[in-house]
Amino acid sequence: MVEQEPEAIPAPVKEPTQIVKQRRLLNRWSIFILLFVSAVATVLYVSNVIQVNRLLREKDGLQHSLDSLHTVNQSLRTEVHRLQSSERITRIASEKLGMTPPTKAPRVLRANNE
Repeated sequence: MVEQEPEAIPAPVKEPTQIVKQRRLLNRWSIFILLFVSAVATVLYVSNVIQVNRLLREKDGLQHSLDSLHTVNQSLRTEVHRLQSSERITRIASEKLGMTPPTKAPRVLRANNE
């Protein structure tokens, strides 16, 4: 067997220091921009969550008020029906005003238009 000489690995080409400095500066700005964008996105997300929570609390408060108003409205309707009942009106008319119900049904009088 014949041994071959290993091929020589070429020495890496050294970049000029100006290019290395520019690349480092670009990497620093890239990291800064990435951090800034991440911070802005986080602030927007948190403010959105806070706004949604505030709106949910406001909605719950309004729903509670609506339920209370429905209850009050129903109790007022019940009170109106009670006050308008014919038994109550007849009782008050006879007790407080001394009125008595008629014994005969009322008659309707018609005028002759000739």
